Amino acid sequence: MAVLRPLALRLVLPMGLVVLLLFGLLAYEACLDDPAGSPERSAALWRIAGFLFAGLLLVAASGLLVAHRAARPIVELTEAIERLGRGEQVRLDVDEGPLLGRLQRGVNDASQALARSRNRMESALGRTMVELADKNARLEAASQSRARFLAAASHDLRQPLYALTLFSSALRASESDPAKLAQVMRIEECVASLDHLFSELLDLSRLETGAVHPAIGDIRVDDVFDDVSRNFRMLAESRGLRLVVRKTDAWVRTDRTMLTRILNNLVSNALRYTDAGGVLLGVRHQASGEVRIDVWDSGRGIAPEHQPKVFEEFYQVASPTPGDGERQRGLGLGLATVRKLGDLLGCRITLGSRPGRGTCISLTLPAAAPDAPARHPPDADLPLDVSGLRVLVVDDEPSILEGLRALLAEWGCDIRAASDEAGALTAIAGWIEPPDLVISDLRLREGRSGVDVLRAVARHHGQDPAAPGFARLLVTGETRSDRIGEIAAHRIPVLFKPVSPQKLREAMLAAVFANRAAPH
Repeated sequence: MAVLRPLALRLVLPMGLVVLLLFGLLAYEACLDDPAGSPERSAALWRIAGFLFAGLLLVAASGLLVAHRAARPIVELTEAIERLGRGEQVRLDVDEGPLLGRLQRGVNDASQALARSRNRMESALGRTMVELADKNARLEAASQSRARFLAAASHDLRQPLYALTLFSSALRASESDPAKLAQVMRIEECVASLDHLFSELLDLSRLETGAVHPAIGDIRVDDVFDDVSRNFRMLAESRGLRLVVRKTDAWVRTDRTMLTRILNNLVSNALRYTDAGGVLLGVRHQASGEVRIDVWDSGRGIAPEHQPKVFEEFYQVASPTPGDGERQRGLGLGLATVRKLGDLLGCRITLGSRPGRGTCISLTLPAAAPDAPARHPPDADLPLDVSGLRVLVVDDEPSILEGLRALLAEWGCDIRAASDEAGALTAIAGWIEPPDLVISDLRLREGRSGVDVLRAVARHHGQDPAAPGFARLLVTGETRSDRIGEIAAHRIPVLFKPVSPQKLREAMLAAVFANRAAPH
């Protein structure tokens, strides 16, 4: 009706004006002919006015009827087009008129075409979603399969590498001929390179299988910097580079082991791709209250097109200089491991680089309030070396057992070796006192565990299996989260194969020191 009113008014208003004009002319003529205004003339005028008014009503009614019949199809077309715009399907009755019927048929055809197109799009979208879901499922299955393969294969793959590491170290310790010693050192370089590549794969495997969980605490950044400096200062000097580690009073809330691993990877990567200058490790306090740790290097830099990809697995921009000793080519997993560890810690990692000018990788961590400095027991009880320690070694792999026997004997340890629990109890029968340290593989034959061996040794000496009087170390190639969780529940220090002799010695000293400092 809102559309009909203006159309009716456009028809009625001109007709009303015509009627009023005619009535005015008639009245004017009557006044000229009969100025006195006779009754007959007045009656005639009123009759004429009545006829004119009736005609005006008839014209108005006709205008409304015509407007209604003319506007109805237009209103229907308008509403149909609006419904088409909303994605609805419409169907109009086609009139006989050529022009109006043509418009109505066009709207109907457009509605059918849109419906067919929408059906095709919905069908294609459904197929695409099914295909994407299938591809995602396959990718997820492939990723899980790769992670399961690495986790399952890691134990068996670590065994010969661990044994090779032990035998090469024992051989170097017992060799005095310079020519043979040089050959042994070449072997150790190859073993170290293999250890580096293999560790990258296994570390990533542990992260993907969920075997690593952060232990969040308040950490003094300077302590972590000291560890990194000790690890890489000699390496930097051997390459003619400077490693600058700036002192800081910053504290952060994070996992110390994971933070140390992140910085180790970043500094190692920076040194590998730096030919001149050096690497700078420093801290900046942010206005947000967070702490940003920067690792700067003066190396080759990374081109902008490579920067978004360097944290992806197996992606490498360029290899180090060939034949450069320890600058062996990696697998491209160092920064991928950094990213995954950063995700676990919830820290932001950013990269800035200019080709030929160097690179800066920053990680931002929540700040923590400074804590009181830890009080350490005096170092008087800490042995300077491992010589003289009574060490029981348990491993079901003969090559590893023989390698540990040879290496620890070269270090001056009083060693007993066994492949299972019964053999361990038989081996320590010759000792009057309990061993100083028991090193056991986690997974032994016949479903037995190294934890069972440690408990059996404690019970043999009448000690509490949960807190015995001797130090304990577990060495394992496991990466499965359930087994790692089992170890964590017993609070026993763990080393993951392959273990370098240096790490083994440090772990032995730390375990013995912690055991002597603990109340029994």
